[in-house]
Amino acid sequence: FFTRQGVYQKVPVEEAWKKTGKSPIRVKWVDVNKGDDDSPEYRSRLVAAELKTDQRPDLFAGAPPVEAIRLILSDAATFSKGDTRRTKCLMVNDVKRAYFHAKCKRKGYIELPKEDAEEGMCGMLDKSMYGTRDAAGNWEAEYTDMFLCAGYEQGVACVCIFVSVEQDAISLVHGDDFTILGPPHQLAWFRDRMKETFEIKVRGIMGPD
Repeated sequence: FFTRQGVYQKVPVEEAWKKTGKSPIRVKWVDVNKGDDDSPEYRSRLVAAELKTDQRPDLFAGAPPVEAIRLILSDAATFSKGDTRRTKCLMVNDVKRAYFHAKCKRKGYIELPKEDAEEGMCGMLDKSMYGTRDAAGNWEAEYTDMFLCAGYEQGVACVCIFVSVEQDAISLVHGDDFTILGPPHQLAWFRDRMKETFEIKVRGIMGPD
């Protein structure tokens, strides 16, 4: 998957020292069971271990307040089956390995994992990697661009909310989870639009029907 996404390219370790004044960032494997003991769903992910050593406001990424999801759920509950022109459904999608879809905006270098190690070489990041400090901000920029290109407007008070007045749709992003409320045909269009850019999993669709 790293190769297919073009997450990094191999360069001499000396380049990392020359460009950043530091050695390449360490990497490690992290195994997480996203299920439970009865229905395990293990995810093994290679992550960077970049330490926070200074304050960098430019690496900030927004997160939605709980009021945002309450707003969407309240809006969803308002529309009933009585007027089919106003029927809305709620769709929840998540993006697989979201950060690997986001382009790097600064020079970053990682140690090569043992599975791809090469003497005297390290990896220069072209895509964001879990564990790097700017990964969340890069991912925010990536999905924001997708929404704006799709005709949505970004929220002012909360940059994780996107609204399309024309399509009568609203979306909330929390990490790699997308909650979208809108007419059924708009949800289908938006799902297909996301698939053009990211690898997604549709978690569910809820509505009057």
